[in-house]
Amino acid sequence: MALNLTTRSAWNAPAMRSLAARTFSATAASRMASEKPVNSKAFKIYRWNPDKPTEEPRMQEYKLDLNKTGPMVLDALIKIKNEVDSTLTFRRSCREGICGSCAMNIDGRNTLACITHIPKDESSKDMVIYPLPHMFVVKDLVPDMNYFYKQYASIQPWLQRDETPDSNKEIL
Repeated sequence: MALNLTTRSAWNAPAMRSLAARTFSATAASRMASEKPVNSKAFKIYRWNPDKPTEEPRMQEYKLDLNKTGPMVLDALIKIKNEVDSTLTFRRSCREGICGSCAMNIDGRNTLACITHIPKDESSKDMVIYPLPHMFVVKDLVPDMNYFYKQYASIQPWLQRDETPDSNKEIL
């Protein structure tokens, strides 16, 4: 039996009222999500390019809408690099706080960008991002790791055996 939507009794049916309510709710929810007020935050990032020796290091400011950015500082840096300034240079790898590639100075603390949350409250000030302070800078937020690796090898921070095992035996 076909449902005639032109008659008044068809709209009074509970199923039709429910369908209309769900449709209205979905439409209203999508409209409200797209109408979120802009939650803008400024990121002041250290910039230096060794290919331009006449230019001094500088701080460059980028503004992002936090509603369109992930929750971590690394998400903001990736968004800036992909959508605002492709010349921004930084290291990243695991995004889980394990490898240490994204280590930098964020708001005065040496930390990892992948595990540092962006404060979303409106009272928070601009985020200031520098490369690690105790290392030479290769470009922008990329530190020179050569000295670190030399120190790391000199202290040998791994397990070492006192005796050499037999080459044909499995070590358990």
